[in-house]
Amino acid sequence: MRRVLWCAVLVAAVTATPGVPAIAASLDAQIVTIELVGDEATRFEVDGRSYAGPMVFTRQADGVSVTERATIEQYLEGIAEMPFSWASEALAAQAVAARTYLTRTLAGGRRGDAAAHDYDICATNRCQVYRGVQLVEGESGDRWRDAVTSTKDQLVLFGGRPIEAVFTSMMGSRSRANQDVWPSDPVPYLQPVDSPEVGIAPYAEWGFEISAAQFVEILRADGLEVGGSLVDLRVDDPPEGQGRTEITVVTDQGTDSILAPAMKGSFGRHADELYPGSLPARLEDGSRLPEPIMSYTYDVEHVEVPRTPFDMLLPTEDRVGRDIVRFSGEGWGHGVGMSQWGAQIMARDGSTHTEILEHYYTGATVQLAPSLVPDDVVVGLSWGRSEVELDVSGTSAILVNGVPFGSISAGMWIIRSTRDGMVLFPSGDQPSITPIVDRPWPR
Repeated sequence: MRRVLWCAVLVAAVTATPGVPAIAASLDAQIVTIELVGDEATRFEVDGRSYAGPMVFTRQADGVSVTERATIEQYLEGIAEMPFSWASEALAAQAVAARTYLTRTLAGGRRGDAAAHDYDICATNRCQVYRGVQLVEGESGDRWRDAVTSTKDQLVLFGGRPIEAVFTSMMGSRSRANQDVWPSDPVPYLQPVDSPEVGIAPYAEWGFEISAAQFVEILRADGLEVGGSLVDLRVDDPPEGQGRTEITVVTDQGTDSILAPAMKGSFGRHADELYPGSLPARLEDGSRLPEPIMSYTYDVEHVEVPRTPFDMLLPTEDRVGRDIVRFSGEGWGHGVGMSQWGAQIMARDGSTHTEILEHYYTGATVQLAPSLVPDDVVVGLSWGRSEVELDVSGTSAILVNGVPFGSISAGMWIIRSTRDGMVLFPSGDQPSITPIVDRPWPR
């Protein structure tokens, strides 16, 4: 008599498939995966976003992970990296860049979170922003679908291999060398080129000022060994292509150095938290910059403001420094690879998507390469959850641990992680979960 570990599944509103044995008689393990497969019209809404599926829910050590198995074209149609109303050749350039980025990512295999949670690429801006079907099925969605379809199997190649097709919102006047932004060796196709954005793109040029005291406090909050009054800023800015900019901060309580990309991160983590009324800075029209420091392309300057006679009348401990720190920069994002705003401007001026891509990825070429494009992809939507609520718009087949197990009807459903596996039940019902643990089966 075998002894196995089971977890009960509430199957209210679940229709058993004729001829398929009950789950307890057909599986020899805990419930590890629940897969929902709808027909062409069925949609699965999770966290306010709609997906075509199939959807896979996997029980892991840190909770339930949520992934979607998608064809490559289905995945690309879900990319939300560029306004669908933009010029058609800019959209085509974005579609080819996104397909190339995906193909290279999948060729590199799963690492880190992807390996731990069984997906190929994430759905956030850590990878490429993916939103399922809700955008492409909405306003102007046909324009983006046409961009994906019209460029089918096109990739940007260098030496016969897909490039690392990174892209950014806007550059300003010029893109950046990869080695000037990230700790990496120079990549031939990720070197600086001109970008036609100044005077057109909204953040092609930007600037703001903060007090020297605010500047020091933000960096101190992020762990720099500084404090008190700012004495000096020394900026070591190597020539283009020769490395990252380093900024040395000198205060009356210490001296520390920080790379320009790291300073952007420090401000992103602490500026709004410490000075919500001041940062991100307001522009002349009253709007705010989207981020405290918009890009890795900026200058920073310590501006000394002489004390007034009134300051000198105050006790030393009450004297407030009037010095400021002035930032001036270009672009929004890391600044490497293709500029999305640059692509839009070039497209409006008559450039094709091939010309756009081969301008920003110098030395690379756009080619048809169907043998290099994978058939499908597993997209990581979320993980580490105790339960997931989803709205199913139609009938959906269920596979439990890969075994067919009937279907569910349209409605709100919950998948919950338990000590002994997972349960699936209609939202609003609170099942009495009675796991069958460590008993002989069958009895």
